Amino acid sequence: MEGVSSILSFMGALLFLLGLLTGFGIPMFRSPRIGVSAHLDAIESGLGLIAFGLLIPHLTISPGWASVIAYTMWISFYVLWLGLLFGAVWGTGRTIAIAGAGVSAEPWQENAARSLISVGSIGSVVAIAALLVQWRWSA
Repeated sequence: MEGVSSILSFMGALLFLLGLLTGFGIPMFRSPRIGVSAHLDAIESGLGLIAFGLLIPHLTISPGWASVIAYTMWISFYVLWLGLLFGAVWGTGRTIAIAGAGVSAEPWQENAARSLISVGSIGSVVAIAALLVQWRWSA
């Protein structure tokens, strides 16, 4: 369980750093509002990964399930951040209508950002739901 905890915590700290660095790019993005979304997503997801990394050793969960959940969680969070980052760089206003109001990108860019955001979101929900289903406090 320590390996899973370490991976989640490290990947969380790295995503948190990437979120901070994303913040520097906000004024340069084609859609700064989507850039703010990418920035906040990475920071919050990074903190969530660190929290789950610190929490998981205190749960009674099989090592196999813990690994599947952990990898699904951190990969999904990174994919979601990448989708938002590409959306900010390309200005995918049709994909992220509220934050990207007033800009639009090429159809392939809209589709790429939409796909990454969708896959990342679905993976995140699946990982969190699997964690909750497996939730048992260890003694």
